[in-house]
Amino acid sequence: MLDFDPPEPITDDQVSGEEKLYRVTKLIKELRDDFVHVNLLPFERNAHMEQLKVFGRNPKNAEPIFTPSGIEIITHHAFHSTSPTTSKAALQCLANALLAEPITRQYFVDLGYSERAVRRLKKPQKDDEFLMSRILFLTSYGTTQRFDILIDKFHLADHMSNNLERHAKNKFISRHDDEALNETLKLVFNIAHFCPSHASAFTPALPSIIKILTRRPLQSPPLSAPTNLLITCLLTIPLPKKPLSTSTLTPCAKHLLTILDASLAVSPDHDLDATVTPLVTLLQRLATHSPTFAASLKPTLLPPNPKSQASANINLHARLSALLDTPSRSRPLADAIVLLFHFLAPATTTTTTTTAIVPPRHSSSSSTSSAHSQTHPPSSPSDRPARTSTTSISTATHTHGSASVSSTNSARAILPAPAERAAAVPKPKPDPARVMVLFDRCVAYNSL
Repeated sequence: MLDFDPPEPITDDQVSGEEKLYRVTKLIKELRDDFVHVNLLPFERNAHMEQLKVFGRNPKNAEPIFTPSGIEIITHHAFHSTSPTTSKAALQCLANALLAEPITRQYFVDLGYSERAVRRLKKPQKDDEFLMSRILFLTSYGTTQRFDILIDKFHLADHMSNNLERHAKNKFISRHDDEALNETLKLVFNIAHFCPSHASAFTPALPSIIKILTRRPLQSPPLSAPTNLLITCLLTIPLPKKPLSTSTLTPCAKHLLTILDASLAVSPDHDLDATVTPLVTLLQRLATHSPTFAASLKPTLLPPNPKSQASANINLHARLSALLDTPSRSRPLADAIVLLFHFLAPATTTTTTTTAIVPPRHSSSSSTSSAHSQTHPPSSPSDRPARTSTTSISTATHTHGSASVSSTNSARAILPAPAERAAAVPKPKPDPARVMVLFDRCVAYNSL
């Protein structure tokens, strides 16, 4: 059998306006006829779908692609074609359409192909994890997608957890692997956020997510994808009642502190709220969850005798403390640091002296809102509340369970008992209106 090489697709630079619209309409018609009568040769079908994919990158004069009929034709070829080449091109065309025109996402959901997408995540072939996860992720916005049914009946969370476990075992990471991982993590986050009743279905995946994060070399910048997406998932997925194992959390604590130190060193000051706040909040969350994790943080974040500590510890502690004393520092990051230090400040039964942070005096509502905003940046500078209170660093002395704090500057505060501090830590709840903005910042969403 002869092997035909498909012609190079025509781009918008070569064809535009009415000519492009005519060609798109003709392609859709011929693919629909092939849908019914199978009258195209395999290489012709491949060429048609590749050309339609290229035309669909720019919705202008490509309207037939974005109609209910157009989405049905593309979806049929994506999930029913026996040719991997045709199926991949159709899936890419479908993903581009769902990204470019939000109304098409409901068209896809109405066709009932979400279950097929989930099945292809069970043992994904090359490109399946990336494409299926992206398509399902996009249907989480503005549709009637029932992720609860996809989890309960079609085992979506199980398939995704298995894929994350595979990523955790992967010792040789390629760009293709990272792209698939990014899409999986974004889908995990959205399901856990928009379908909170089933968020715990991803709790078994936490060890894999932590393992991926811990084993990943420091990136440049340190909080680029997938590191920031891993952190976001760890902030959203419910933690198990029983603390995670020490072998899982201890290396994670060390790696997160390395990321924090590197991020503070390279991130511009105006980006710190958007980039570093989720990381600081994650440290607080895991410290609340596990005493072992909290103990791993204390020598670096709250050194009992800074002069005797390694210079790296002093620098990280000093950097975080300096952020609290910066008058222009906006509230989200500063409040996250205060909550972390406040939780780590020990209330032991023996006499100890340590550095403690006296929280700023502002209303509980403002504290909660600032803590909840850590997963994404405010959409504009005007959305960022001005910092009106000054946080002071004092020397805390705890004797026989006493919670009194004595300060060199005569300031006094009461540190609650550890259980009370844990109960008072607010749970992060990302704002759904800014979730898409978060992912646009994390990963460039280019057409395929």
